[in-house]
Amino acid sequence: MIRLPRAAVWACAIFVAVAFVYVGIRKVEGPSAIRWAEMFVNWGYPANTQYVVGLLEILGGLGVLIPKWRRAAAAILVALMFGALCTHAVHAEFPRLIPPLVLGGLAFLLYWSRLHPGREQATHRGIGV
Repeated sequence: MIRLPRAAVWACAIFVAVAFVYVGIRKVEGPSAIRWAEMFVNWGYPANTQYVVGLLEILGGLGVLIPKWRRAAAAILVALMFGALCTHAVHAEFPRLIPPLVLGGLAFLLYWSRLHPGREQATHRGIGV
């Protein structure tokens, strides 16, 4: 695991949360949801897939703000971004690879970051090390 300062983990988590919740809401409601639906169908996904992806992005974005759920939420977001990377690569949409690379990379960083480095020291003190 990567040991990061607590402030860096929280800054990354907040950025990832805002980005994913914002994009997820755009996939679920409003005029942009119609455009997302058209893009998903053009990519060959079933109708209304953007709702599932949008909901997972919203839940994952909120989940990274809850320390106990951070790793699971980050894993879901990494999986979503891997799917986005594959979709854009298959359809030769190379400029569209950058957002999932960045957001997926940050989600991966959250997944591998050590959230409570002090917890290990407390268990070592209990056994006399």
